[in-house]
Amino acid sequence: MSDGKPGDENQCLGVAERLGGQIEIRHVAPGRPWVWAMPWGPIAPSDRPNQPKSPIAGPYPDIAIASGRRTVAYLRALKTASPDTVTLFLKDPRCNNTGADLIWVPFHDKRRGNNVMVTLTGPHRITPEVLTHAQKSGPQAIHHLPGPRVALVLGGDTKNEKFGQAAAKRLAHYLDHQLPSNMSVMVTPSRRTPPYLLNQVTKALRGRTHWIWDGKGDNPYLSMLSLADTIIVTADSHSMLSDVLATPAPVYIFEPDAYPEKLKITITQLLRQPLVHLLDSPLETGSRAPIDSTELIADELRRLIIDKKG
Repeated sequence: MSDGKPGDENQCLGVAERLGGQIEIRHVAPGRPWVWAMPWGPIAPSDRPNQPKSPIAGPYPDIAIASGRRTVAYLRALKTASPDTVTLFLKDPRCNNTGADLIWVPFHDKRRGNNVMVTLTGPHRITPEVLTHAQKSGPQAIHHLPGPRVALVLGGDTKNEKFGQAAAKRLAHYLDHQLPSNMSVMVTPSRRTPPYLLNQVTKALRGRTHWIWDGKGDNPYLSMLSLADTIIVTADSHSMLSDVLATPAPVYIFEPDAYPEKLKITITQLLRQPLVHLLDSPLETGSRAPIDSTELIADELRRLIIDKKG
């Protein structure tokens, strides 16, 4: 259950797919004045579970997974209508009355409690099977790049921070002067990547074998991750970090001029372990154990289901 935001929905689907069974997506779209009261509620009378067009109308599921502030009141109403449904909320719901049997939050969030699960990385839809399939798909151009291959995963501006012109020049300088000359590079920008960053990266890669996704057609993001011998990711998205750490490739983080303080907390922990490296470290290839928080969350749900059945 989500309000349709791709990030929230993909996290929900990541956990649901690990559990198996029939998956149904329900979207909530509270209107005014009800949306002003989210996440505390209540929901509109027309959205109550006993209404045929309600996004939480029965038959009720065995498991309900929700993410996003607008879904909190709906999850609470669903749990009231169907106490036997095991409920999971992903990320901080920003209130205490959630109707969730389990709440997952990333390490950098402050919420803690008996029903709160905390992990360094977040849920995602990447599995070994997904990577194996992706390795056989995607543009032929990236398959023809000579190894070792570097996947460069570009983020960009966040809600309150700009990636920064100086950071773009630092990254370009590294690619042009410090990246080993025998490595080819495949680049996937995101919707948040500012033009000046992509321009700097493009110029820096002119002298070496590379491929940059131009935004047309499906994003070969998963194919790039599956083919990468090493990965460089910008430090501006917890979801991107979670995705790349789900692969067996070494991960190097490039820090923009500014990025969310909360994300710095998680990156500091990842560096201490060390599960990642900053890009000023010597770039290496090889393999490491993937980090899979999605399966940990799914396992906890399985335990709750067993406990409920008694």
